[in-house]
Amino acid sequence: MKLKMYFLMLALGVCGAAMQSCDDDDDNLKVPEKLQSAFSQKYPEASPKWKTRGNYYIADFQDQNYESEAWFTFDAVWLMTETDLPYAALPEAVKNAFQNSEYRSWRPDDVDMIERESMEPVYVLEVEQGSREMDLYYNAEGILIKAVEDSEDDSRITCRLNFPKG
Repeated sequence: MKLKMYFLMLALGVCGAAMQSCDDDDDNLKVPEKLQSAFSQKYPEASPKWKTRGNYYIADFQDQNYESEAWFTFDAVWLMTETDLPYAALPEAVKNAFQNSEYRSWRPDDVDMIERESMEPVYVLEVEQGSREMDLYYNAEGILIKAVEDSEDDSRITCRLNFPKG
């Protein structure tokens, strides 16, 4: 009986260690100096915590008291920054456009600003009505660029979005 319990505990320990190593979302991993330098040039005051997702390094940090994620390639090329904003921080044009849209009766759940190289910022409002969710993409002038039904799959790579300017 003691031998069975010993093997059971050993098996549980091995399984636990194996499951731990499957996680590719490392918290605050050590990154190459080239990557740290690229981040510091863009955000000199920030102290990032690094993780990976797919083929990207992601720096989690605070920027002007907002939670932000900066996405970089493995070659230290900045792709985008996604910043979590309160609804009140949206540009007035975006708030007005939403309040006058067909989605005005929907409840805003989450707001993000996406910044990319050589492109104007995009504001994403995740809105809910009952069990339905939509992601509404606006430019700073309040023009609805696109509306996408939210599939609950937040693994979308937003740095690949190509929206035309203005």
